[in-house]
Amino acid sequence: MLSPVDPRVVMGFYFFPRGGSAQVVRYLCRALRDGQCTPELFTGSIALPGDVGDATRFFSGLDANVLDYAPARAAWEQGADPMWVDVPMHASFEDKGEVPDRAFFALDDLAYRRQVRSWMTFFASQGTDPPDVVHLHHLTPMNEAARQLWPGVPIVTHLHGTELKMLEDMHSQAGAQASTRWTAQWVTRLERWAGDSARLVVVSPADAATAQRLLPVDPQRIVTIASGVDTAAFASSSPASASARRALWSRLLVDDPQGWKPGDVPGSIRYDQDDLQAFTDRDGQSVPVVLFAGRFMKFKRLQLLIEAHHARRAAGGPRSVLVVAGGYPGEWEGEHPFDTVERLGAQDVFFVGWRGHDVLAEMLGCCDVFAAPSVDEPFGLVYLEAMAAGVPPIATATGGPVSFINVGSEGPTGWLIAPDDVAALADAITEAVTDPAGCRDRGQGAARFVRDNYSWTSTGSRFVDLYRAVVAERFAATGKGALRPTASAGKRRGV
Repeated sequence: MLSPVDPRVVMGFYFFPRGGSAQVVRYLCRALRDGQCTPELFTGSIALPGDVGDATRFFSGLDANVLDYAPARAAWEQGADPMWVDVPMHASFEDKGEVPDRAFFALDDLAYRRQVRSWMTFFASQGTDPPDVVHLHHLTPMNEAARQLWPGVPIVTHLHGTELKMLEDMHSQAGAQASTRWTAQWVTRLERWAGDSARLVVVSPADAATAQRLLPVDPQRIVTIASGVDTAAFASSSPASASARRALWSRLLVDDPQGWKPGDVPGSIRYDQDDLQAFTDRDGQSVPVVLFAGRFMKFKRLQLLIEAHHARRAAGGPRSVLVVAGGYPGEWEGEHPFDTVERLGAQDVFFVGWRGHDVLAEMLGCCDVFAAPSVDEPFGLVYLEAMAAGVPPIATATGGPVSFINVGSEGPTGWLIAPDDVAALADAITEAVTDPAGCRDRGQGAARFVRDNYSWTSTGSRFVDLYRAVVAERFAATGKGALRPTASAGKRRGV
């Protein structure tokens, strides 16, 4: 019998790359490639202006098979149903309104079966033999496709929290008001896929507790593995000079604007050099910069952050500039943050748009504090990236950040405030921007903490151990699943 070494892994990402889970997939595949196995990645893709969503570019250098959603999006733009083309558009965990990727619970049974068939056809078209392990990110129709195509192959399902939020909403009174006749079927499907998984990976203890409460799964099969951080890309450095900061914000806001108004295109929010005077005081010194980065989802509470920023300024508090990075083009929940700024008449709020990870590292090097008052953030990789860069974060005392932000009297690394508390958020920002030495101390402690406790090398090793364990369990139970020597798992193809 062969020992369980070098498991052959198929990894699946149902969506096109955007948001934190896509970053996790990319970094994890790289860590595994550099370690003891090379996963064959199957992923959605859609190329939008600025190469946003293009999986071929996003996963460059990896063994990626790409399923193109562009025809589905084009059909939607022409008024047709994007769920009824040959390759239907993926569904979404959020009900975002006028977008092609409508919510899962808005899909009827026939549309669901088309989703499953599309992914089964795509898996089979690549000529992939049954792998030793299937590692799927999120609970999606990929679970059903893999289960039907490769019966008996253990599935590791990686929960990133958004599916849990959707389940929570569908069980709640508020969710019931927005439910459809197909909601119950989707709850059953997600529960079945979770139950069929050899392991459920969650990213934080908070999500582990939520998964146990919402899903009919043996707690022994829920494994908590925190996402890692690219500590080389997000490295702490000396504070950038006022001129270096001015040059960066000039490039992102004036030379290459990507911020977008609701219903408009990237670059529809524009600035000139006069606007950049907000970043320096009368003596030419840098004004403290508060950075937000993330999607414009309701639970991120970006509107609350804008309100806190505005309240501080209206009360005559110490100056600071709020820079908003992210916001996937054309996608938002609730009030668009640009409309929040307009409604409040808030000043010194700048939108830089959706940017790559390399630009996020640059922005962290030119800001003083990171603030994202999300409520029940599933994990919060971006907080750890800020910490690795020596920028202390402000978060709420909910969800993932509670597990890694220290607010004790000895060596605090950031701030945790009550959720949905504008005054507490404003006070935390004021403390950060009026005590630069204390803020830097928190940031330096945060950088040390991340280097010592989070790395993709150790995270990758934990996944290899997990793959070996589920393969060994299958072999012990069935006498099948002994591993083969592994070379490259496949060739990069597109559809």
